[in-house]
Amino acid sequence: MPDIASKTGLEQVTGEEPVRTLMEKLDIRGKPWHVNLISLGAFLLISCLLIVGVDMAVNVLMTTITYDIAQLDFFASLTITFTARVLGMILFIMTLWIGFLGKPLYEKRPAQIVLFILKISVVFLLFMAFSIGIAAIAAFVMFLWNPRFLVNWSKQRMKLYHGSVVGILGVWLFLEIILTEDVVGADVLPSILSGSVGSLLAGTGLSWIAVFGAFIILPLYIFIPRIIMTVWDLRRGIEQFWEEFVHDRLGVVGFLIIVGIALLAVLAPVIAPEGSIYHWDYKSSSSSDWFQPPSLQHPFGTNHDGADLLGRVIWGTQVSLLVGLTASLVAVSIGTVIGLIAGYYGGLIDSVLMRITDVFLCLPSLPLMLVFLVLYGQGLQNVIIVIAILGWTGTARMVRSEALSLRERPLTEAAHAIGASDNYILFRHILPNTLPLILANVILGVVNAILSEAGISFLGFMPIHGQPSWGIILHWAQKKAALANQQYWWIVPPGMMIMLTSMAFAFVSHAADKVVNPRLRGRRA
Repeated sequence: MPDIASKTGLEQVTGEEPVRTLMEKLDIRGKPWHVNLISLGAFLLISCLLIVGVDMAVNVLMTTITYDIAQLDFFASLTITFTARVLGMILFIMTLWIGFLGKPLYEKRPAQIVLFILKISVVFLLFMAFSIGIAAIAAFVMFLWNPRFLVNWSKQRMKLYHGSVVGILGVWLFLEIILTEDVVGADVLPSILSGSVGSLLAGTGLSWIAVFGAFIILPLYIFIPRIIMTVWDLRRGIEQFWEEFVHDRLGVVGFLIIVGIALLAVLAPVIAPEGSIYHWDYKSSSSSDWFQPPSLQHPFGTNHDGADLLGRVIWGTQVSLLVGLTASLVAVSIGTVIGLIAGYYGGLIDSVLMRITDVFLCLPSLPLMLVFLVLYGQGLQNVIIVIAILGWTGTARMVRSEALSLRERPLTEAAHAIGASDNYILFRHILPNTLPLILANVILGVVNAILSEAGISFLGFMPIHGQPSWGIILHWAQKKAALANQQYWWIVPPGMMIMLTSMAFAFVSHAADKVVNPRLRGRRA
């Protein structure tokens, strides 16, 4: 009897997956080297920035809760914050290792339990640290949005149910915030929804309970590898983006400038090592070294402390790029999530999220940034957070528009017809198709973040005695009247670096716009 499998070219199912080589897992065969380099480099960069951003946000969150809300002493706050971050990183490494071994992650019962714990932690944290009203709305959306006992209700009744609950809570919370002594001269309504449980417990000695809500980070760290895996699956979109991008000459020039500036930041400890006269914290006690013009020993001259300005500009590259990239990534992530949810679900959710977006669009960014830094401290982490909080609106609107278009396409409707979940459609169909748009917004967001940081630093709302950024160098130049004394070597180098970096990212952003919008490409020879 002939072998049917061999005749038809079919392989018999053995139940064992074929062993894949490292090259097959990386999926780099048959592709130009520059495409593979950009694809893997973008994946590593996004993953590292994601981890750093989450860790910095967790540090600020834990410090605020343990020190300001729970009112623990400095040492206890530092110990709890450090312990929580270490536990979170251990969980992250364990989860990543399990995934590397090929074990199923985020499936069935274990993932449901972790997600449920994460939701409980978020709601508890909102109750304890932020607002009872916001926490109540979040709890309703997470647990009572589509309850089983209302499964037979029509869409119209469900919309009425959603609008009534969210509307009543939202309007009452808004009235509590507005009708206060600071606004209208008297507290018209009692502070029930606008206050937090932590503030209510502050006088009872039980405010330390808020610390338990801060451990939201533990399940959060478990989900970071899932996001990294999603980024890995989106590499094909990055490769397609790059294949179109390389045809724009100005875009390539801007990209090479950015690579050079990034290498300068990475190699700063080698170019201007600690202990040398070129390190950023070097100070000379000899007045003859102060305010020196450019020379062979000091190509950019020296400042009022005799510190080499070339070394400070090189070290400042690290701070400026870190703020720009991290703040942009966080802002675009927030905007992407809000835009996807608003565009995909529509209706009341879309209306509420877009009205919130409109409010943020109307806010004066720089004054609010300064007020935030005065209230919560002038650390680097707070600068990144406040820039991200005020910089997500443009991305949200763009992603929403794209999601509105994608949800009506036949592929999405077919996925609905076969019973695919909303999460599957969002992350497997809609998000990959919005990736080029998201990348373009990340690039443009870096420019805005670097310029915002430079403005904040120039005004003195950054730690001016630590590692400098380009804005901090300009702050000291202004403070020591460098312009009035015609000490242009103190002003021009950091200003040129800000301009060069912004110009490079603008070139890249313009090229990215051509990739995202085919109508802008024109005809290539």
